[in-house]
Amino acid sequence: MGMPSSRSGSLCALVFLAGLPCCISGNEAIDLATNSQLYVDVPFTTKVPGDRVAFVAPLADRRDERTTPLPTADRGFPITYGDDRAWERPVAVMVDEVLRRQLQDSGLFATLAEVARPDALVVVPSLELFLVGAAESISGSRSFAEVALRVQVYGPSEGQAGRALWLDRVFPGVQRTPVSFQPINAYRLAGPALAASITGLLQGLDGSNIARSGVPMAVAVPASAERSPR
Repeated sequence: MGMPSSRSGSLCALVFLAGLPCCISGNEAIDLATNSQLYVDVPFTTKVPGDRVAFVAPLADRRDERTTPLPTADRGFPITYGDDRAWERPVAVMVDEVLRRQLQDSGLFATLAEVARPDALVVVPSLELFLVGAAESISGSRSFAEVALRVQVYGPSEGQAGRALWLDRVFPGVQRTPVSFQPINAYRLAGPALAASITGLLQGLDGSNIARSGVPMAVAVPASAERSPR
């Protein structure tokens, strides 16, 4: 198998050496939660608003818990990953803000409570994957971004028994460009990838009926080994 060409390698490097700032006009922040050039809110509103109250726990960044190393090459051609330091704020902070805003605007829950009341649902979101990168090939390189949000929803408090786990799902979002000698800056794909993950999450919660009392849930999972919040 031949080695990647130097021209391909140079182009791939430029994708990241150029960085994200050059892609943003004016003095707008390089922030997914505040810059509409990078992330546009998903226009999702449920047709049947929920009547249950929910407490949304802070988004946990679980990317460091990954046990499988990210691939560094594909068929002999290198894969380059971006750096979180390109962003204005920590990735988990930006994603947490986006998720809360989208949940609030969706109408899925009657309201989002500031504390985990006994009668409220507890929504525990986590960031399982958030990366941008470029994969080289013999004819150029391909930019990509991948996001995966996990959401666990616990039911109302059952006293000393804690809360039963009602829902546990992961919602991926992936964006990839065609192979090109001048691919789009990979950081630009982070917003659309996040939007795809958020869309799946909102639709998944909506379809589960989890926020509607008296309605059978379409999606339910047994409690995992993780300790249930009280």
